[in-house]
Amino acid sequence: MTPGLRSTYKQRYEPNDDGLRFQDLVFEGNFVGQEPLRDGILGDKVQKQRAKSKVLEKVSKEDVLVDQFTLDELNDLNNYLAWNIWDVLVMRATEGVSGMIPRQEYEILAFMHQFYRWPEVLRMTTDEVGAQGILDIGASARREIGTKVNAVHDWSIGAVGFGMGRCGLLALEAIGPNDYIEESNELLKFMQRIEYGKRQDGYILNSQDRYRCQIHEPDFLAGIINQLETLEPGSPKHDSFTRFNAAAELLAFLDHMDCRLGLGDTGPYELDNGNILILRDLFVNEPIFHWSDVCDDAGLPHAYTIAIEIDPEILGLQEIRVNDISTTFTRPKNYIPAIVGGAVFAREQWDTPMKDVRSIAIDDLGGELPKIQDATLKMYGKVSRMCRRDLIWAGQYVYYVDMILPYLRKAGTYEKACDEYQLWEVDQRVSNYYYDISKRGFAQEVVPQKIFSGQGYLPFGEGADLRRSKYRWL
Repeated sequence: MTPGLRSTYKQRYEPNDDGLRFQDLVFEGNFVGQEPLRDGILGDKVQKQRAKSKVLEKVSKEDVLVDQFTLDELNDLNNYLAWNIWDVLVMRATEGVSGMIPRQEYEILAFMHQFYRWPEVLRMTTDEVGAQGILDIGASARREIGTKVNAVHDWSIGAVGFGMGRCGLLALEAIGPNDYIEESNELLKFMQRIEYGKRQDGYILNSQDRYRCQIHEPDFLAGIINQLETLEPGSPKHDSFTRFNAAAELLAFLDHMDCRLGLGDTGPYELDNGNILILRDLFVNEPIFHWSDVCDDAGLPHAYTIAIEIDPEILGLQEIRVNDISTTFTRPKNYIPAIVGGAVFAREQWDTPMKDVRSIAIDDLGGELPKIQDATLKMYGKVSRMCRRDLIWAGQYVYYVDMILPYLRKAGTYEKACDEYQLWEVDQRVSNYYYDISKRGFAQEVVPQKIFSGQGYLPFGEGADLRRSKYRWL
């Protein structure tokens, strides 16, 4: 047990508990005349109290199937996502800064590209399968591992495509606060339907449920729990398991141009013995990207899933968050010494049936690790030879394509999006912005000031027309 600590994390799930503060910063946003928000459970509570609508409370299926949000609902979601984005990003203070890949530049281009182009592709996808079909795509994640229908992709539709995309264009003064209302509705409705179908508890985001992402069906989860192997902390087997996790995680990040789309956590699930389980998907081979050929050449599967059993008493666990970018945080921070069990699985392709998912004994991880290390070394070599412009466009494709790719795949609309909607084409406006983002320190200064601080998430104006739209042009 961590000296002087005992496990108190279950108190965080009591209705009157405000959770712990994971950092000292506050979120000011656009809340003129109101107290700044804090992180975590307390921030979520205050946001719900301030909302003008009920969209942040538990919603019903009937609510989700309504075609559009009201203006108050749109503004409540806008305000909540602004705080939520800050809440997840400040936990990674250095995220977006890479010595090799221009993260900030490719992110802001992708944000704006998403806002312009995603609405028509997601509308087409909804038309193809129906609103219930979108709920069903979300529900598919309840009986799968190694799936990108996960929290970070779901969250990205609203938080990234709508929230940060709109905010970036407002900061660039390319649009006004009342532009693209119809398209904004399209983005947020798609996110709500996917998340509702997946969670099935009325909440949309993990932060609304005290940072729990407990989505898997009990009988499906039982099949994974039954394969957990005991890991004695400090033992060679424990070391092999944690080293494999670290190596696969590094490659998953690198294959996705140094971003978190390669990782997806769900949980925490309480086990019968009082321990908790985190399921972690690591996508080490995404064939949609041309640079993933080194992963394919190494014989790597699409994804590894790592089941991690943690003893909360060894850790002295006070709070655990599986946040909306699919990442687990604990207090105390380092939970590796408290890992007491684990299991590893491999899903060869994104659509490999669950019955064909391969279980890998921890003693056999030595056969997988060299393949991961070989692909990682070759990936570094490939990326290091790419010029700055190629890296920026590659990164924006990871965000712009991968963040909606899982839903297009499941709906069977990916090919149509490519052929009829030119998904991989770059909108002329965004292409022109490539030059604008280097002016006035836009990517390095304006973006953090507007997007990460929350100041740039302007509300839709009172009485604005929900039908107000702009149209794409190339």
